Amino acid sequence: MLTGAQLSTLFGSDNQTVTLTAPERFTFYKTSLSSAEKETARLRKDPAILRDMARLDRVLARARKPDDLFRDTEAVRVLMQGLGLADNAQNVGMAKRVLMSDLSDKKSLALNLSDKRWKTAAEKLDMFKTGLSTLRLAATRQTILDGLVDYKRLTAIEEKSQAVSDALYLKTMSTTTRTGVYDVLGNKVLRRIASTIAGLPKELALQEVEAQARTLQRGFKVEDLADPAKKEKLIQRYLTIAEDKSSIPAPNFGFTF
Repeated sequence: MLTGAQLSTLFGSDNQTVTLTAPERFTFYKTSLSSAEKETARLRKDPAILRDMARLDRVLARARKPDDLFRDTEAVRVLMQGLGLADNAQNVGMAKRVLMSDLSDKKSLALNLSDKRWKTAAEKLDMFKTGLSTLRLAATRQTILDGLVDYKRLTAIEEKSQAVSDALYLKTMSTTTRTGVYDVLGNKVLRRIASTIAGLPKELALQEVEAQARTLQRGFKVEDLADPAKKEKLIQRYLTIAEDKSSIPAPNFGFTF
């Protein structure tokens, strides 16, 4: 029996959306893992990424305080992508408030958001105490570049398979950092993985967050995220059952008219 991708190759005349089979997802996942180092090295020299870093550097060179940085939406986009917060790149006001939070204040926004990526980003930059000084350090710049490269690599994979991109995200997630049920609900990728494995509908988001947590915990063991072997089983399970669609380009058979 032909797979969705094979049928598209045989009969497609334009880009077509097809449902990937589990074997196709597994193959793409393994290929993406094996080619990660080579693709990362290529992206470090990618002209678009180098232009983005140059834009951020120019803005930092002119900026006297964090407010100056946040006035340049393109520089903020690059920063957010590099910090692993690309889905919030357009929310400049939110970024400014969180990244400039006083981390010594337990009531600060960065410490009270359910999405812990914000706290991690705020800690990396420590803008409340250091202004732009930490962001200007070579080590921080390298962190931003690494994050930007990783974002571009996973985005290219996501265009072909969101499930594989999600699985790679989970693969690289640290098992030493404690992840609670509210951390999962506050992270769109982890939430998608957990909800799929637990067999929960999208309508779960309509419930109160406490009810969401209780429902999710009945079908998903959050503690498995801290165990490398169990996390690998979660990845295998997710790749098996995820409903994954991909846009397959029409083949070029070399015909001339």
